[in-house]
Amino acid sequence: MKRTIAGVLLAVVALGLTACGEEKQPPGADVVQTGAATSPAPEADVAADVKVTKCDSNSYTPKITIEVTNSTGEDARYAVTIAIKDAEGKAAGEALFAKNRMTPGQKVTEEIPGDTPVKGKITCEVARAKRLPPK
Repeated sequence: MKRTIAGVLLAVVALGLTACGEEKQPPGADVVQTGAATSPAPEADVAADVKVTKCDSNSYTPKITIEVTNSTGEDARYAVTIAIKDAEGKAAGEALFAKNRMTPGQKVTEEIPGDTPVKGKITCEVARAKRLPPK
């Protein structure tokens, strides 16, 4: 019960922060690339670094497996949000990934939990992907 309440509070806070004075944008609209000033690449390249390899709701909390590859020639930090949709295609939660330092060509595969329990079939897609200077 405490875990459910904590999950709901986390979702409410996340939605509140996301909605503060901003217009609703389609998934991928805020894809940002920073750092590599000598070889700028299209914004879509950041999202291309992220691949959803598994999207599963067999358990209480959705589990999403993603693969992130640093396609640049420099160290980078990645922040990724995966949108989770229910069987009807309605928004049903998010899963978050962050990695402070990835070397050029490094590939990270990680299972990340969804923030909200979802019953039934789900689909997952990259909602936001940011590549930033490493910490």
